[in-house]
Amino acid sequence: MKSLRLILSMILIGALSSSSASAQQKPKLGDNAALHYWAAFAQMQDSAISDQQAKELSSVIDGGASYYDDGKYYKDKDQAPYNDATYKDLVEKNKPALETMTRATALANCDWGLDYRLGEDVPVDYVRKALSLGRLNVLYAFHLFRDGDRDGAVRALAAGLRFSSDVANGGSLFAAAVAKTLLVAHIRAVTTVLHTEDLPAAQRLVLHNAIARLGPDGLDWQSAAKRDLEALRGHFSGDKDVSLGLGRIIPAYLDTLNDPSMLPKLQQTIASVPQPLQNVIPSAKRVLDEKRDLSSELQKVRTRLY
Repeated sequence: MKSLRLILSMILIGALSSSSASAQQKPKLGDNAALHYWAAFAQMQDSAISDQQAKELSSVIDGGASYYDDGKYYKDKDQAPYNDATYKDLVEKNKPALETMTRATALANCDWGLDYRLGEDVPVDYVRKALSLGRLNVLYAFHLFRDGDRDGAVRALAAGLRFSSDVANGGSLFAAAVAKTLLVAHIRAVTTVLHTEDLPAAQRLVLHNAIARLGPDGLDWQSAAKRDLEALRGHFSGDKDVSLGLGRIIPAYLDTLNDPSMLPKLQQTIASVPQPLQNVIPSAKRVLDEKRDLSSELQKVRTRLY
């Protein structure tokens, strides 16, 4: 009887241990960075930006800057894309949102919860909100440097790189393109900082690690393209010829993203399928251009960091 009790006790302990281990392995809902990013979106205060300010903001983000003087970042002697007096109130007003975003980037998991069974109706509103938040973060980093808070500015840039990468997680080519835009904006900001600021080794290491985590290409373009192309199957499920054509296009498209020399062959394949399908295939050339541009920016900043 004692032996039986001992065996039953061991089985119970083993079951409890297994259950505990399983619970520890399963990510908690609060550990999903995407949920915290949504909270940051809700905190954003950017509705007061005028049309003219929006144009100027795009110039700052997309144009980058090459040197810094008297509180302003300059691209050349005739253009001053960033002026702290112009954007100080905006970034200070959005500081809570940006700090929420920064804290979220410490989480390993980011799942936007996208359901590709919805086909063309998969929501993309989060991507547009992410674009606004990411752009504000670049301005915030410049603002922190202007105030002499180098640690905070470097932390903001490192977090922005992680956030930009997370935007593409599990998403479409649209999400990848926006993520690329934000990554390039942050990378150019890092390049500017390395050119204009004498950063100590510890701060350079933070930026080095943030860039290193991106890998050689920065984003998984193949996975994004595959999601978009596979989503078309439901749209053309009743057309056998189109479905067969899509079956030929998908592997050729993914191969082309790995080997650009295969682009002419892919274009021939696309030209051979019914016109309705041709009209909805994303431009592989454009994706390759985006991929090449991001890789080039990564190479430039790595040359300065390493």
